[in-house]
Amino acid sequence: MQTAQLSPDLNKTEIGYGQLLTILMRRLVWFGGAIVVAVGIAIALTLKEEPTYQSSMQLLVEPNYRQTVDITGQQAGRRSSSSQTDYATQLNLMRSKSFVEQTVEQLQTEYPELCGDSETLADCASSFQRGLALSQVSEGDAKTGIFKATFKAQDPAIAQSFLETLGYVYLSYNQEQQEQRLQRGLALVNQQIEGVQADLAVSREALKQFREAENLIDPEQQSFTVAESLRQVEQSNTDVESQFLDVQAQYNALQEQLSADPQTSLIASRLSQSSRYQQLLNALQETELALELRRSLYADADPGVQDLISQREGQVLLLQGEVERVLGQIPEQFDLAETALLSQGQLGDIDLALVSSLVEATVSLQSLTARQTGLEQAAQELQSQLDEFPSLIAEYDRIQPEAQIQQQSLEKLLQLRQELSNELAQGGFSWDIVEPSQLGEQIAPQPKQNLLLGIVAGVFIGGALAFGREAIDTVVRTSDELKQQVALPLLGVIPEIPAKKADVLLSILDSERSSDGSPLAGQWQPFRDAIDLIYKTIQLTNTQPLSSLLVTSALAKEGKTTLAIGLALSAARSHQRVLLIDANFRNPSLHQYLGLLNIQGLSTQLHPSLARLNQTKISPVSLSYAGARIDVKLTGAVPDDPMKLLSSHQMQQVLDRAEASYDLVIVDAPAISGLADGLQLASLCKASVLVSRLDRITQGDLDHAMAMLSQVNTIGVVANWHRESSRTERLYDRNGAAKVSREPEMIWRN
Repeated sequence: MQTAQLSPDLNKTEIGYGQLLTILMRRLVWFGGAIVVAVGIAIALTLKEEPTYQSSMQLLVEPNYRQTVDITGQQAGRRSSSSQTDYATQLNLMRSKSFVEQTVEQLQTEYPELCGDSETLADCASSFQRGLALSQVSEGDAKTGIFKATFKAQDPAIAQSFLETLGYVYLSYNQEQQEQRLQRGLALVNQQIEGVQADLAVSREALKQFREAENLIDPEQQSFTVAESLRQVEQSNTDVESQFLDVQAQYNALQEQLSADPQTSLIASRLSQSSRYQQLLNALQETELALELRRSLYADADPGVQDLISQREGQVLLLQGEVERVLGQIPEQFDLAETALLSQGQLGDIDLALVSSLVEATVSLQSLTARQTGLEQAAQELQSQLDEFPSLIAEYDRIQPEAQIQQQSLEKLLQLRQELSNELAQGGFSWDIVEPSQLGEQIAPQPKQNLLLGIVAGVFIGGALAFGREAIDTVVRTSDELKQQVALPLLGVIPEIPAKKADVLLSILDSERSSDGSPLAGQWQPFRDAIDLIYKTIQLTNTQPLSSLLVTSALAKEGKTTLAIGLALSAARSHQRVLLIDANFRNPSLHQYLGLLNIQGLSTQLHPSLARLNQTKISPVSLSYAGARIDVKLTGAVPDDPMKLLSSHQMQQVLDRAEASYDLVIVDAPAISGLADGLQLASLCKASVLVSRLDRITQGDLDHAMAMLSQVNTIGVVANWHRESSRTERLYDRNGAAKVSREPEMIWRN
């Protein structure tokens, strides 16, 4: 036999608002009770609570300096973090017990009854301290310089006076403390100024003596100047050396071109530039030419030859005299012979230019040599001066920083003294009352607020109790919950029936009896249609027609008999031959529903002691409703051991014969839980249907039933006692079922 896999549906739907409202309505006692109790407590506390008054004031607290001078440390002039830290300090100071005690002590002069007779000042101040609240007003994320003070008391005048007195006490304390702090700081600064001034005078005198002794103003700067001068001299020397090499190369080249020493070239150049020497030299050359021509014609004894010789000798003497005049002192290497005069005393233009360049090169070499010598001497002197500076700078660096540091310290101390003097004159913190304290306003009790809080608390507590009770309640209440609990298909739902009398039930199922004039026509039409829908669903669920169907439940009185009767009539109206068997030996009820006498039936056929009677055929009772005919087999007498009869071979034979004679056999079985009867009958039938009454069946009962039915072919589950009447009626109205129910005779005629 094919069996269905039975397991809970894990894909549970989310809880909607309608379900939440349903849960609250179902747990209205818990929900409403919590609200009533919470409101009652709120009212009681409101009536019991004594009147409380609150006064407030706002003060502008601004320091007259941005950063507080730290005069308590060893280092003068050190600053604290910021004024923000001061604000926090002032707030803690204002709410301190010492300040509250002073405030209460001053208030007692005006209000003698402020503290109890046996109450100490400290205890009284503690109670006032608990009623005081201080805060720094904020504007967005930024903190302002405004303090807000609030105080709660049972007397509005006391609340106002306390804040006024607290402000006066704190202002007095602040001014006193500020003045003392500034006086101590000023004395300490003056003492430090005297010591720094004395040290500064000593450092300045030592620096003065050092400068006078070394003729220095700033050795480091002067050292830099000397080093820069030395660098420039070395650079100039390098340039001169480079120029000297260039001129030397030029000089050597000119000397090679002239093939003479510089002195000879210079003499030739000077003679060539003398016009008289050149005239005499030209006349001598003409005489030499004439003499040569004359000698070629005449002998030396010729008078003409002798005259030319005498003329030449005179011209040579004149030329030698001119050389002495031009040169002044004749160099030793100069030849005054006639032939030398003719060759040395006259140069061409090119040679003359070369000689001039050679002379210029010689002068340049001499000048560069002299300049180079002077630069080397200057470099030596500057290097000597620079070598002396390290020791001078070290001494200067030892003396000068001391004076500089002391000067800076003195300036800071003088500035600090000025700041302290200004602060002392201004008096520390400046207080302005932005919002003065007013007569205390009543803040408690607040009936409306307490009532609202009670209602809100009651709603939350009641909701928690309701949902908590719902969470621990395992009763299945809706068809959706039933689908979630089991893995079987939901074959349909059966509306709630107020009574299970035979005439009522059969009237509901009998369309002819439910005429237009009957009050049951419109009211129970959904029930009859629901039964028909369930039967049609069973047919469609199975590919093969069912010959036998077991109707059972997890618990007793869940509507299995009602469902069995309804399915039998629906099958009969569908032109099926139907046999309805009451196999519930534990508590038979089918005969009560149908108005029959339960004298003999199934037990009569199965009982072993009635073997003779078993040979006699016991015919079922034939009933007809609305033209639909069904056969009914009752239980008969209740046996002592029902399980023995149900598990007998005769029971199997009865079912086999019934299946062979009828299109459908419906067995009304006992409940599954706690009994083996239902499970035994389910094993004999081709299929089983489980009916569960909502608002009664629990999840545990369903799990147990599903575990037992997992071994048989269970095709689905039916939800009984469905109370979603409004939704059902809307569905029927939309589908036109109500209209059909008003015309039953027309339907049957068709």
